Amino acid sequence: MNNLILILGIIGGIILPIQTSINTNLKDNTKGTPFMASLGSFIVGTLSLLLALLVTKTPILVPASVITTQPWWIWLGGLLGIIGLTANVVIFPYLGAVQTVIMPILGQIFMSMLIDALGLFGTPIHSLTLTRFLGIGLLIVGILMVILQKNIKQDQSGISKLPWQIIGIIAGMFQATQTPINGHLGLVLHSAVHAAFISFLIGVIGLFIIVAFTDHGYAKFKNAFGKGHPWWIWLGGFLGALYVLFNAILSPVIGAGATVVLVILGNLFGSVLVDKYGLLGAPKKPITVAKYIGLVLMVMGVTLIKLF
Repeated sequence: MNNLILILGIIGGIILPIQTSINTNLKDNTKGTPFMASLGSFIVGTLSLLLALLVTKTPILVPASVITTQPWWIWLGGLLGIIGLTANVVIFPYLGAVQTVIMPILGQIFMSMLIDALGLFGTPIHSLTLTRFLGIGLLIVGILMVILQKNIKQDQSGISKLPWQIIGIIAGMFQATQTPINGHLGLVLHSAVHAAFISFLIGVIGLFIIVAFTDHGYAKFKNAFGKGHPWWIWLGGFLGALYVLFNAILSPVIGAGATVVLVILGNLFGSVLVDKYGLLGAPKKPITVAKYIGLVLMVMGVTLIKLF
């Protein structure tokens, strides 16, 4: 595997926790719902990708032949992205930080390997060998060791968490499904940038409709402008555009499963960086020995999945 492919996948993962922190700040500044923050992020991402298309002189419109000959599901990437971007904010009050991270990751692992095994969405088939299963096991154990820092004093409210856990897992499955869909669209359009732009544009249209109902319009955006509001709260969309672009490039080359694994690895490394250095206003948290051991186990899991 080309080293550049590995680097792109891991960078794409590192972007995610940073983007989440930025979008959370955007939500707090707008004083709107998570969908409003997602809309702001999607708009910035769409404009960033439009600029990239103009600079590279790539056509913006989709050829009619693509619309008439390609399967309907190639247009779902943006809608799946809406779910992936907002689900964590929605389930956090019910699950807390630990399970809000774990549940989507478990969904991503499960769905990406299923896509690879069945060759869904035009992806090449990658058999689920015993070695790959062992690698998945090590990866999951590593994830738990890095993230599972439960407080001894658990919430004893008695409210069932199962529905929100299921939502988290399903959200992760949608995120994993978005990757090969955007990758296939990139092949059809002969441009990963064009595919990412179309995905974001569809997401923007969907969110405009959703926010019209959840926030009763778009006036709350003005709350995030002016003195006292940091400029970087609008960078989440740009980072999201990079994430979708990297996924669209990687998925056709190394498969949905390997792409998601690399992104998860980068995601966890990025989370450690955010915790250790308190990036973007996040509280600093010590990095324990268990977390470092977990990172090593994840590297071993990725190696088994990809090299054997």
